[in-house]
Amino acid sequence: HLLIFCVTALSDATITTKVNAALAADEQLRVLQIDVDTQAGHVTMTGPAPDEDARERATALAQAVTGVVSVDNRLEVVKGSG
Repeated sequence: HLLIFCVTALSDATITTKVNAALAADEQLRVLQIDVDTQAGHVTMTGPAPDEDARERATALAQAVTGVVSVDNRLEVVKGSG
C-alpha cells in the first residue's frame, strides 16, 4: 500500500507542478497568486482572479494537464487583482 501512496503523491506533485507551469505561461494569469493543491488527481485552485474570463481560463488550463481528474476552481473575482 505504501508504494501506491508514493506513486500517487508523486503524481499529485507532478500535476501541481504542471498546473503551476501552465498558469505561469499565461500572460494574464502569471501575475496572480494562485495556490494549486492536488490530491489523487483532484486539483483545487484558490486565490484572486481579475475577472470571470481569467477564472475560466485557469480552469481550462488546469483541466488540460495530463492526470487531472477534476478541477475545483475557488478563485475569487477581485477587482484590481490582475
